[in-house]
Amino acid sequence: MEKITNYFFHHDSNPHGHRGNHKFPEFLIDPILLTKIPCENGVLDICLLGKDKVGICSYLKKELNIFETSGFQHDALPSKGNPQYLSRSEGSIMYTELEGNTVSKTEYPPSQNRDDQDVEMVSEKGIIKEPEKRRDNTTSATASDKDSEALKKQSKKNAKKKREKKMEVDEENKNTSKIERKINDGATERNRKTSDILITEKWIPRGIHCTKSGGAIVCLWNGLRGERSQGKVVKYSKDGEVLKEYETHHHNPLYARPMYVTENHNGDICVSDWERKSVIVVNQSGTKRFEYERHKMQNDEEQEFDPRGLCTDSLKNILIADYWCHRLHVLDENGHFIRFLIYQNARGPTGICIDENNLLYVCELGGKSINVIKYLKETIKPE
Repeated sequence: MEKITNYFFHHDSNPHGHRGNHKFPEFLIDPILLTKIPCENGVLDICLLGKDKVGICSYLKKELNIFETSGFQHDALPSKGNPQYLSRSEGSIMYTELEGNTVSKTEYPPSQNRDDQDVEMVSEKGIIKEPEKRRDNTTSATASDKDSEALKKQSKKNAKKKREKKMEVDEENKNTSKIERKINDGATERNRKTSDILITEKWIPRGIHCTKSGGAIVCLWNGLRGERSQGKVVKYSKDGEVLKEYETHHHNPLYARPMYVTENHNGDICVSDWERKSVIVVNQSGTKRFEYERHKMQNDEEQEFDPRGLCTDSLKNILIADYWCHRLHVLDENGHFIRFLIYQNARGPTGICIDENNLLYVCELGGKSINVIKYLKETIKPE
Protein backbone atom coordinates (compact mmCIF):
# COMPACT_ATOMS: atom_id res chain seq x y z
CA MET A 1 0.00 0.00 0.00
CA GLU A 2 1.51 3.32 -1.04
CA LYS A 3 -1.23 5.85 -0.44
CA ILE A 4 -3.17 6.08 2.80
CA THR A 5 -6.34 8.13 2.52
CA ASN A 6 -9.81 7.95 4.04
CA TYR A 7 -8.84 5.32 6.57
CA PHE A 8 -10.70 5.54 9.87
CA PHE A 9 -11.42 8.00 12.67
CA HIS A 10 -10.65 6.25 15.96
CA HIS A 11 -11.54 7.72 19.36
CA ASP A 12 -10.66 4.62 21.35
CA SER A 13 -8.12 5.37 24.10
CA ASN A 14 -6.20 2.25 23.03
CA PRO A 15 -6.28 2.42 19.23
CA HIS A 16 -3.41 -0.03 18.78
CA GLY A 17 -5.04 -2.90 20.62
CA HIS A 18 -1.81 -3.81 22.45
CA ARG A 19 -1.79 -6.95 24.52
CA GLY A 20 0.70 -8.63 26.79
CA ASN A 21 2.98 -7.17 29.45
CA HIS A 22 4.14 -4.07 27.57
CA LYS A 23 3.33 -0.64 28.94
CA PHE A 24 1.67 1.88 26.67
CA PRO A 25 0.20 5.38 27.10
CA GLU A 26 -3.44 6.13 26.35
CA PHE A 27 -4.71 9.17 24.49
CA LEU A 28 -6.47 11.89 26.42
CA ILE A 29 -9.91 12.65 25.02
CA ASP A 30 -9.00 16.33 24.85
CA PRO A 31 -5.35 17.49 24.75
CA ILE A 32 -4.33 19.72 27.66
CA LEU A 33 -2.52 22.99 26.92
CA LEU A 34 0.01 23.24 29.77
CA THR A 35 1.99 26.33 28.71
CA LYS A 36 1.69 29.01 26.04
CA ILE A 37 4.74 31.22 25.44
CA PRO A 38 4.24 34.30 23.21
CA CYS A 39 6.73 34.75 20.32
CA GLU A 40 5.90 38.02 18.62
CA ASN A 41 7.99 37.26 15.54
CA GLY A 42 6.31 33.94 14.73
CA VAL A 43 8.03 30.55 14.71
CA LEU A 44 8.88 28.27 11.78
CA ASP A 45 10.64 25.39 13.53
CA ILE A 46 11.51 24.15 17.02
CA CYS A 47 13.80 21.64 18.72
CA LEU A 48 14.39 20.52 22.30
CA LEU A 49 17.62 21.63 23.99
CA GLY A 50 17.28 19.66 27.19
CA LYS A 51 14.84 20.00 30.07
CA ASP A 52 12.58 23.08 29.94
CA LYS A 53 14.46 24.73 27.06
CA VAL A 54 13.77 24.91 23.32
CA GLY A 55 15.46 26.42 20.29
CA ILE A 56 13.39 28.12 17.59
CA CYS A 57 13.76 29.74 14.17
CA SER A 58 12.15 33.17 14.35
CA TYR A 59 10.24 34.01 11.16
CA LEU A 60 10.24 37.84 11.02
CA LYS A 61 13.67 38.48 12.55
CA LYS A 62 15.28 35.56 10.71
CA GLU A 63 17.33 34.46 13.70
CA LEU A 64 17.79 31.61 16.17
CA ASN A 65 16.41 32.06 19.67
CA ILE A 66 16.28 30.03 22.87
CA PHE A 67 13.23 30.05 25.13
CA GLU A 68 12.78 28.51 28.55
CA THR A 69 9.34 27.09 29.34
CA SER A 70 9.14 29.74 32.08
CA GLY A 71 8.89 32.26 29.23
CA PHE A 72 12.38 33.74 29.58
CA GLN A 73 13.96 34.51 26.20
CA HIS A 74 17.75 34.37 25.79
CA ASP A 75 19.66 36.62 23.45
CA ALA A 76 19.65 35.54 19.80
CA LEU A 77 22.26 32.95 18.87
CA PRO A 78 24.88 33.83 16.27
CA SER A 79 23.68 32.62 12.89
CA LYS A 80 24.25 33.29 9.22
CA GLY A 81 21.83 34.50 6.55
CA ASN A 82 18.27 33.28 6.86
CA PRO A 83 17.90 30.25 9.19
CA GLN A 84 14.49 28.58 8.95
CA TYR A 85 14.78 24.93 10.03
CA LEU A 86 16.80 23.48 12.89
CA SER A 87 17.62 20.38 14.92
CA ARG A 88 19.67 19.63 18.02
CA SER A 89 23.06 17.91 17.79
CA GLU A 90 25.24 17.29 20.89
CA GLY A 91 25.59 20.74 22.46
CA SER A 92 24.89 22.63 19.26
CA ILE A 93 22.08 23.50 16.87
CA MET A 94 22.27 22.52 13.23
CA TYR A 95 20.19 24.70 10.93
CA THR A 96 19.56 25.19 7.23
CA GLU A 97 20.32 28.61 5.77
CA LEU A 98 18.36 29.51 2.67
CA GLU A 99 20.35 32.45 1.27
CA GLY A 100 23.71 30.69 1.06
CA ASN A 101 22.41 27.14 0.51
CA THR A 102 24.32 25.87 3.52
CA VAL A 103 23.80 23.73 6.60
CA SER A 104 25.43 25.44 9.58
CA LYS A 105 26.04 24.71 13.23
CA THR A 106 26.12 26.99 16.27
CA GLU A 107 26.71 26.24 19.93
CA TYR A 108 24.05 27.09 22.51
CA PRO A 109 24.48 27.99 26.22
CA PRO A 110 24.13 25.20 28.80
CA SER A 111 21.26 25.16 31.28
CA GLN A 112 21.78 27.21 34.45
CA ASN A 113 20.00 27.01 37.80
CA ARG A 114 18.51 30.47 38.25
CA ASP A 115 16.06 29.65 41.06
CA ASP A 116 18.74 29.48 43.77
CA GLN A 117 19.96 32.98 42.95
CA ASP A 118 16.46 34.42 43.17
CA VAL A 119 15.73 32.69 46.50
CA GLU A 120 18.95 33.99 48.02
CA MET A 121 18.25 37.59 47.02
CA VAL A 122 14.74 37.48 48.49
CA SER A 123 16.09 35.97 51.70
CA GLU A 124 18.71 38.71 52.13
CA LYS A 125 16.14 41.48 51.70
CA GLY A 126 13.83 39.77 54.18
CA ILE A 127 16.49 39.81 56.92
CA ILE A 128 16.92 43.56 56.51
CA LYS A 129 13.17 44.24 56.70
CA GLU A 130 12.37 42.13 59.75
CA PRO A 131 13.67 44.51 62.53
CA GLU A 132 11.63 47.38 61.08
CA LYS A 133 8.42 45.37 61.43
CA ARG A 134 9.14 44.61 65.11
CA ARG A 135 9.82 48.30 65.91
CA ASP A 136 6.50 49.33 64.35
CA ASN A 137 4.58 46.71 66.31
CA THR A 138 6.23 47.79 69.59
CA THR A 139 5.48 51.45 68.98
CA SER A 140 1.82 50.71 68.19
CA ALA A 141 1.40 48.60 71.31
CA THR A 142 2.74 51.31 73.70
CA ALA A 143 0.99 54.33 72.14
CA SER A 144 -1.32 56.31 74.37
CA ASP A 145 -5.00 56.84 73.60
CA LYS A 146 -4.41 60.56 73.20
CA ASP A 147 -1.90 60.07 70.39
CA SER A 148 -3.69 57.14 68.73
CA GLU A 149 -5.06 59.20 65.84
CA ALA A 150 -1.69 60.69 65.07
CA LEU A 151 -0.05 57.27 65.31
CA LYS A 152 -2.61 55.77 62.93
CA LYS A 153 -1.85 58.46 60.37
CA GLN A 154 1.86 57.97 60.85
CA SER A 155 1.42 54.21 60.58
CA LYS A 156 -0.37 54.60 57.26
CA LYS A 157 2.44 56.80 55.97
CA ASN A 158 5.02 54.26 57.12
CA ALA A 159 3.09 51.43 55.47
CA LYS A 160 2.92 53.38 52.22
CA LYS A 161 6.67 54.04 52.34
CA LYS A 162 7.32 50.34 52.97
CA ARG A 163 5.15 49.36 50.00
CA GLU A 164 6.99 51.81 47.78
CA LYS A 165 10.35 50.57 49.10
CA LYS A 166 9.29 46.95 48.52
CA MET A 167 8.31 47.77 44.94
CA GLU A 168 11.72 49.36 44.41
CA VAL A 169 13.46 46.33 45.92
CA ASP A 170 11.40 43.92 43.81
CA GLU A 171 12.19 45.91 40.67
CA GLU A 172 15.87 45.97 41.65
CA ASN A 173 15.85 42.19 42.13
CA LYS A 174 14.14 41.73 38.78
CA ASN A 175 16.66 43.94 36.99
CA THR A 176 19.55 42.29 38.83
CA SER A 177 18.31 38.89 37.73
CA LYS A 178 18.04 40.09 34.13
CA ILE A 179 21.54 41.59 34.26
CA GLU A 180 22.99 38.37 35.69
CA ARG A 181 21.31 36.40 32.93
CA LYS A 182 22.67 38.74 30.27
CA ILE A 183 26.15 38.57 31.79
CA ASN A 184 26.03 34.78 31.85
CA ASP A 185 24.65 34.63 28.31
CA GLY A 186 27.20 37.21 27.17
CA ALA A 187 30.10 35.22 28.59
CA THR A 188 28.84 32.14 26.80
CA GLU A 189 28.26 34.17 23.64
CA ARG A 190 31.95 35.06 23.41
CA ASN A 191 32.88 31.39 23.57
CA ARG A 192 30.17 30.25 21.19
CA LYS A 193 31.06 29.28 17.64
CA THR A 194 29.10 29.07 14.42
CA SER A 195 30.32 27.41 11.26
CA ASP A 196 29.17 26.02 7.91
CA ILE A 197 29.33 22.24 7.74
CA LEU A 198 27.61 21.54 4.41
CA ILE A 199 27.18 23.43 1.14
CA THR A 200 24.24 22.14 -0.92
CA GLU A 201 25.24 24.08 -4.07
CA LYS A 202 22.23 24.50 -6.42
CA TRP A 203 19.84 22.78 -3.99
CA ILE A 204 17.98 24.88 -1.41
CA PRO A 205 18.11 23.20 2.03
CA ARG A 206 14.92 23.09 4.04
CA GLY A 207 13.96 20.72 6.87
CA ILE A 208 16.71 19.03 8.89
CA HIS A 209 16.84 16.19 11.41
CA CYS A 210 19.98 15.27 13.36
CA THR A 211 20.60 11.55 13.76
CA LYS A 212 21.81 9.77 16.90
CA SER A 213 25.17 9.16 15.24
CA GLY A 214 25.74 12.92 14.86
CA GLY A 215 24.86 13.08 11.16
CA ALA A 216 21.91 14.80 9.54
CA ILE A 217 18.98 14.16 7.22
CA VAL A 218 18.27 17.20 5.04
CA CYS A 219 15.41 18.11 2.69
CA LEU A 220 16.62 19.69 -0.57
CA TRP A 221 14.57 21.57 -3.19
CA ASN A 222 15.53 22.73 -6.72
CA GLY A 223 13.82 26.11 -6.20
CA LEU A 224 11.38 25.71 -9.10
CA ARG A 225 7.60 25.72 -8.80
CA GLY A 226 4.66 23.85 -10.22
CA GLU A 227 5.39 20.83 -12.40
CA ARG A 228 9.11 21.63 -12.49
CA SER A 229 9.38 21.56 -8.71
CA GLN A 230 11.59 18.68 -7.57
CA GLY A 231 13.21 17.64 -4.32
CA LYS A 232 15.20 14.96 -2.60
CA VAL A 233 16.22 13.95 0.90
CA VAL A 234 19.88 13.29 1.69
CA LYS A 235 21.37 11.49 4.68
CA TYR A 236 24.81 12.74 5.72
CA SER A 237 27.39 11.31 8.10
CA LYS A 238 28.89 13.26 10.99
CA ASP A 239 31.74 14.26 8.68
CA GLY A 240 29.44 15.51 5.91
CA GLU A 241 29.75 12.45 3.69
CA VAL A 242 26.64 11.53 1.67
CA LEU A 243 25.37 8.19 2.97
CA LYS A 244 22.12 7.90 1.05
CA GLU A 245 19.95 9.94 -1.33
CA TYR A 246 16.20 9.45 -1.39
CA GLU A 247 14.86 10.82 -4.67
CA THR A 248 12.90 8.26 -6.68
CA HIS A 249 10.80 5.14 -6.16
CA HIS A 250 10.30 2.79 -9.13
CA HIS A 251 11.72 5.57 -11.34
CA ASN A 252 9.06 8.02 -10.13
CA PRO A 253 9.97 11.15 -8.12
CA LEU A 254 9.37 10.75 -4.40
CA TYR A 255 9.21 14.46 -3.59
CA ALA A 256 8.24 17.73 -5.23
CA ARG A 257 9.04 20.22 -2.46
CA PRO A 258 10.08 18.46 0.78
CA MET A 259 9.68 20.73 3.77
CA TYR A 260 10.11 19.04 7.19
CA VAL A 261 11.72 15.71 8.03
CA THR A 262 12.05 13.37 11.01
CA GLU A 263 13.22 9.82 11.64
CA ASN A 264 10.91 7.32 13.35
CA HIS A 265 12.12 4.89 16.02
CA ASN A 266 11.86 2.04 13.50
CA GLY A 267 14.25 3.86 11.13
CA ASP A 268 11.62 5.15 8.69
CA ILE A 269 12.20 8.63 7.26
CA CYS A 270 9.07 10.79 7.34
CA VAL A 271 8.85 13.89 5.12
CA SER A 272 6.13 16.50 4.65
CA ASP A 273 5.87 17.77 1.08
CA TRP A 274 4.48 21.29 0.60
CA GLU A 275 3.81 20.89 -3.14
CA ARG A 276 2.19 17.44 -2.98
CA LYS A 277 0.26 18.26 0.22
CA SER A 278 1.18 14.89 1.68
CA VAL A 279 3.53 13.05 4.03
CA ILE A 280 5.82 10.48 2.39
CA VAL A 281 7.43 7.73 4.47
CA VAL A 282 10.29 5.57 3.21
CA ASN A 283 12.41 2.96 4.97
CA GLN A 284 16.19 3.15 5.34
CA SER A 285 16.81 1.50 1.97
CA GLY A 286 14.59 4.05 0.20
CA THR A 287 11.54 1.87 -0.43
CA LYS A 288 8.35 3.88 -0.22
CA ARG A 289 6.18 2.53 2.58
CA PHE A 290 3.18 4.85 2.27
CA GLU A 291 2.00 8.35 1.44
CA TYR A 292 -0.59 10.02 3.67
CA GLU A 293 -2.65 12.72 1.95
CA ARG A 294 -5.45 13.55 4.35
CA HIS A 295 -8.29 12.04 6.30
CA LYS A 296 -11.75 11.53 4.81
CA MET A 297 -13.13 14.25 7.14
CA GLN A 298 -11.02 16.76 5.17
CA ASN A 299 -12.49 16.08 1.73
CA ASP A 300 -13.61 19.62 0.91
CA GLU A 301 -11.52 22.42 -0.59
CA GLU A 302 -11.85 24.63 2.48
CA GLN A 303 -10.14 21.95 4.59
CA GLU A 304 -7.10 21.36 2.39
CA PHE A 305 -4.41 19.35 4.15
CA ASP A 306 -1.26 21.46 4.62
CA PRO A 307 1.37 19.31 6.38
CA ARG A 308 4.30 21.05 8.06
CA GLY A 309 6.31 19.85 11.08
CA LEU A 310 6.67 16.17 12.01
CA CYS A 311 7.70 14.20 15.07
CA THR A 312 7.28 10.66 16.42
CA ASP A 313 6.39 9.52 19.93
CA SER A 314 7.48 6.51 22.01
CA LEU A 315 4.82 4.34 20.32
CA LYS A 316 6.31 5.14 16.89
CA ASN A 317 3.19 7.17 16.10
CA ILE A 318 3.72 9.96 13.58
CA LEU A 319 2.40 13.40 14.52
CA ILE A 320 1.86 15.95 11.74
CA ALA A 321 1.17 19.69 12.06
CA ASP A 322 -1.63 20.80 9.71
CA TYR A 323 -1.08 24.53 9.19
CA TRP A 324 -4.29 25.71 7.54
CA CYS A 325 -6.62 23.43 9.51
CA HIS A 326 -5.07 24.39 12.88
CA ARG A 327 -4.72 20.82 14.13
CA LEU A 328 -2.41 17.84 14.33
CA HIS A 329 -2.89 14.42 12.72
CA VAL A 330 -1.76 11.24 14.48
CA LEU A 331 -0.88 8.16 12.40
CA ASP A 332 0.49 4.81 13.48
CA GLU A 333 3.85 3.69 12.09
CA ASN A 334 2.11 2.04 9.11
CA GLY A 335 0.30 5.23 8.09
CA HIS A 336 -3.14 4.38 9.49
CA PHE A 337 -5.00 7.41 10.80
CA ILE A 338 -5.67 7.34 14.56
CA ARG A 339 -7.10 10.74 15.44
CA PHE A 340 -6.85 14.51 15.28
CA LEU A 341 -5.29 16.55 18.08
CA ILE A 342 -6.96 19.94 18.46
CA TYR A 343 -5.75 22.04 21.38
CA GLN A 344 -7.09 25.31 22.73
CA ASN A 345 -6.75 28.37 20.45
CA ALA A 346 -4.54 26.55 17.93
CA ARG A 347 -3.56 28.80 15.03
CA GLY A 348 -1.18 27.83 12.26
CA PRO A 349 1.04 25.11 13.81
CA THR A 350 4.37 24.65 12.05
CA GLY A 351 7.33 22.93 13.75
CA ILE A 352 6.70 20.30 16.43
CA CYS A 353 8.84 18.13 18.70
CA ILE A 354 8.30 15.78 21.62
CA ASP A 355 10.26 15.03 24.80
CA GLU A 356 10.99 11.75 26.58
CA ASN A 357 7.83 12.16 28.67
CA ASN A 358 5.69 12.47 25.53
CA LEU A 359 5.00 16.16 26.14
CA LEU A 360 4.40 17.83 22.80
CA TYR A 361 5.94 21.19 21.85
CA VAL A 362 4.11 22.98 19.04
CA CYS A 363 5.28 26.28 17.59
CA GLU A 364 2.91 28.51 15.66
CA LEU A 365 3.53 30.93 12.84
CA GLY A 366 -0.06 32.21 12.82
CA GLY A 367 -0.54 32.25 16.59
CA LYS A 368 3.03 33.48 17.24
CA SER A 369 3.58 31.21 20.22
CA ILE A 370 5.15 28.04 21.62
CA ASN A 371 2.66 25.59 23.13
CA VAL A 372 3.42 22.72 25.51
CA ILE A 373 0.70 20.08 25.24
CA LYS A 374 -0.11 16.88 27.07
CA TYR A 375 -1.99 14.48 24.80
CA LEU A 376 -1.32 11.10 26.44
CA LYS A 377 -2.41 9.79 29.81
CA GLU A 378 0.09 8.49 32.33
CA THR A 379 1.87 5.32 31.24
CA ILE A 380 -0.16 2.32 32.43
CA LYS A 381 0.24 -1.44 32.44
CA PRO A 382 -2.62 -3.33 30.76
CA GLU A 383 -4.29 -6.17 32.59
